[in-house]
Amino acid sequence: MLQHWTAYRPELAKLYDERGYWKKELFSQVFDSIAERFWDREALVGGEQRFTYGELKKGSDRLALHFLKMGLKHEDRIVIQLTNIPEFVFIYLALQKIGVIPVMCLPQHRYTEISQIAAKAKAIGYIIPGLAKKYNYVELVDQIAAELPYMKHKMIAGVNQEIPAGYSYINELLDTPIEGEDDPDLLKKYLPDPHDVCIILLSGGTTGIPKLIPREYNAYRYVAEESSRELGYNMYTVQLAVAPVAHNMVLAAPGIQGAFTFGGKVIMSTSPRTEDICKLIEKERITHIPMVPAMVINMLNFEERSKYDLSSWEIVINGGSKIEPTVAARVYPELGCRLISQFGMSEGTITQTSLFDDEEVIYNTIGLPVSPADEWKIVDKDNGAVIAESVHDGTARWRGEAERPGEIIFRGPYTIRGYYDAPDHNAKAFTEDGFYRSGDLAAMHKSGKGFVIMGRIKDAINRGGEKFSCEEVENLVLKHERIHDAALVPMPDPILGEKACLFVSMRDPGDSITLEEIVKFLEGKLAKFKLPERLEIRDDLPQTNIGKVKKDELRAEIYAIMAEENKKK
Repeated sequence: MLQHWTAYRPELAKLYDERGYWKKELFSQVFDSIAERFWDREALVGGEQRFTYGELKKGSDRLALHFLKMGLKHEDRIVIQLTNIPEFVFIYLALQKIGVIPVMCLPQHRYTEISQIAAKAKAIGYIIPGLAKKYNYVELVDQIAAELPYMKHKMIAGVNQEIPAGYSYINELLDTPIEGEDDPDLLKKYLPDPHDVCIILLSGGTTGIPKLIPREYNAYRYVAEESSRELGYNMYTVQLAVAPVAHNMVLAAPGIQGAFTFGGKVIMSTSPRTEDICKLIEKERITHIPMVPAMVINMLNFEERSKYDLSSWEIVINGGSKIEPTVAARVYPELGCRLISQFGMSEGTITQTSLFDDEEVIYNTIGLPVSPADEWKIVDKDNGAVIAESVHDGTARWRGEAERPGEIIFRGPYTIRGYYDAPDHNAKAFTEDGFYRSGDLAAMHKSGKGFVIMGRIKDAINRGGEKFSCEEVENLVLKHERIHDAALVPMPDPILGEKACLFVSMRDPGDSITLEEIVKFLEGKLAKFKLPERLEIRDDLPQTNIGKVKKDELRAEIYAIMAEENKKK
């Protein structure tokens, strides 16, 4: 059994089993059943590559057997750092069929993140796109593998890639027949237990390097099914995967898993450019697109949108961060599709508005949890008193006060009970009875039909849906020999919601430094979206009586500075 992860409380696991939230069927089995039914129907498209359900099933079976032949086994961990290419889907299905656990990393991650994630997970393999968007991932893999003696498998996926010595080529494995691939029962003996861990996601990171989030087969299959059913997914759904596939929203909430669960089609895209999205909607008759607010805003402001036929587009699922009500109100009149507002976390709980909600709820809230078994509480962040909570007695959905903010906490059939190998943090992140402390401030909307997110308690920045720890960036900045103190805080941005503003003081009071110098110092060490985008130099940073920087004061200061600058424009 996989070590260092926390299973569900026995009494709750029994409840979820008995009430049918968890089934004795894995997502890979659900997919294979759908494939048998829709064998010749197109299932997956990416660039010039097009695959039917039958080709996707046969290819993932073949790849699973190749992985077994390479020596991969149940509960081995493999770092996956891929762009949105079709090969990802073959890999994901193949790993599910033999119980190997993918550790999902973003294409933007660099040495600082990957080295610690791979070491924490004890990953024995690493799959990359080789050269993508002018970045050579091979150099990164070689550096990581040299430090981790147990990382024995280095693999590259994607068409037209150069394959260095010591690397396996996923596309070649997909094209190479293997003994046993025609035996329908051969892979069955390798199927994992539904209670096993099927994937490791990454947290947004609030205390340094992102934490590892182990998700069970039962839970991960269930949330994809529930969130997609609520959005009307069916065999005619065509979903565009344009935000990074490592994100829970794109992969399984409702994501690729949701689309395949109901026999739909998935279109993979490596380009987030608005014009490219419009071209794909027209060409592939796309119906559903998960997006972050920046993408929605760019689409609304795209002057050449009328050149394209977007009439197939039914639903845009906004996730990652809050969308402003004034922007939300423009979606249907200008784009002709329905807006679903979603709030999700890799740790589990997904809330989303309903197709039956009125405009007031859709524009101003993130809806309610997708499962009837989800439990939640809004608690006073200072004394823990319950402000509002879910009710499961058949009389009402919740009780308590509306419009009063507190920290929102969750428990349910797809919300984790602990991070991987993080006992000290788990003691703080979870209540004694198993509720996950989200770190988000929320209140129940006056309608009772959705939560209103009002900020965060945690020290993090949400840049267009990419959440990251301020501490992680500060720790690297403080290694600069000329900088004495540093504090990273969010500053408002009309497109991305938040960007990073860095306040620093210098070791030499007469010294100065530029933003360009700091960015150059950080480049290659961090994902690009974590780099500071504004610099403020101060003689000293305000501190509490125990020496901690008063970030509330700095946040208020940068908001005031930017408000004054906007007045002068």
